[in-house]
Amino acid sequence: MPDATSTLLSLSAADALGAATEFKTPEAIHARYGMIDSYQPGSVFGFAPGEATDDSQMVVATLLGYARRTGHAGVRHALREWLDAGPPDVGALTGSALRRAAPGLDGGAWAWAASGHHSAGNGGLMRVAAVWIAGFRGGALARESAVVTALTHADPRCVAASVFFTAFLDALAAAMPYAQAATAGLDVMDRLDSRSVLIEAGVLGIDLRDTAAAYAAGDRAARAQVRSRVRSGLDGHVTSQSGFVLDTLEAAVAYGRAETWLAAIQPAVMQGDDSDTVACVTGAVLGARGMEVPGGLIGPLRLGHTWPGWQRGWACAEHFPALVDGAQHA
Repeated sequence: MPDATSTLLSLSAADALGAATEFKTPEAIHARYGMIDSYQPGSVFGFAPGEATDDSQMVVATLLGYARRTGHAGVRHALREWLDAGPPDVGALTGSALRRAAPGLDGGAWAWAASGHHSAGNGGLMRVAAVWIAGFRGGALARESAVVTALTHADPRCVAASVFFTAFLDALAAAMPYAQAATAGLDVMDRLDSRSVLIEAGVLGIDLRDTAAAYAAGDRAARAQVRSRVRSGLDGHVTSQSGFVLDTLEAAVAYGRAETWLAAIQPAVMQGDDSDTVACVTGAVLGARGMEVPGGLIGPLRLGHTWPGWQRGWACAEHFPALVDGAQHA
């Protein structure tokens, strides 16, 4: 039976494996590394072999935020502490949203509005597994996934993808067959009135009058796009490994069907582009499925960047159980 700690370990190991190949072409990756099955040097952001990137760091920061027992304010504050500590890599929309966030002003809605209501990066999807890891289940899981995603990524495509994804993880952890679990996740996504949830939580930006209207206008199409990409992923199709949220979701669903952990993660790593994020999201799927990370990847795995709450010298594999225990039942 998979547990939250093994899922955190799986997504972090996958993320670290993809760090060396981020923004490289498949041809350059093959020429330099051959087939990757261990942590490698060469990260464009200077991540050392075995060091997880901003994807895993933000999952951990979210869990540290839940451990504060102050709800979304605690999560937002923990993410801002992570940002203020100067991580090597920060997504553009994530950075804009967290820098703008303040009492009475939601940065995610502001950053989305500033993009002309167009930006739909994968920075919310890459960390939303933290909500499931923290112990939310059922309707609370869907609502929390929507809100936590919208703290930085308020586009309805991002929110719908995250609501589907955590429900998908929950169904997989219950040993539901893969395609059936995906259908269950889509059903959860379709049932949730995410706009109402976000308005109630105060994260759609009441100071930006057109934001809630733009969300409502795009919500139905966003759900349809998520359904299409999930079904495409179930058929094994991968459009791209770009930073677009639906590309990442589709790829993770496609790769996550594999029969072994490495067989699922290697394609994400070897295709380059946003390889660390695609691998990270796929790693969450594998963790929920109960697949074990190869033993040789556990010892060297770490979060090299530190910030308040995550102390220098902590080894991920040693401290993950305590981190998960502290965050659960938030």
